[in-house]
Amino acid sequence: MELKTNFDPDRAWKAHENTILAAPVIPEGLKAPFDHAWGYLSEPGEMEYHKHNKEEVYFFFKGNGFVRIDGNEIPVGVGDVVRIPPDAMHTVVNRENAELLWAALWWPVIE
Repeated sequence: MELKTNFDPDRAWKAHENTILAAPVIPEGLKAPFDHAWGYLSEPGEMEYHKHNKEEVYFFFKGNGFVRIDGNEIPVGVGDVVRIPPDAMHTVVNRENAELLWAALWWPVIE
């Protein structure tokens, strides 16, 4: 069982229609009550604009960028946490020639 993880672009894979690199956030073997992934953009670009019926939050660890939710852009940087409402179209945008790293956690909507 892993006791510690960090984001390593060399061990990550392409996700969201090949628009970002992703990797697990939580150490292997831990049964979390949510799904999770690191998101990473190494240069200017943006993640696939998408939506799903899940609760989701993004935690930003490196860089500056924007989160677009239903067409509205929110500037983000290190230490910011953004809630993505269920069924909202959303993406992360990097406009700088620098790394942008965030962790995403998502889980089913509880009625």
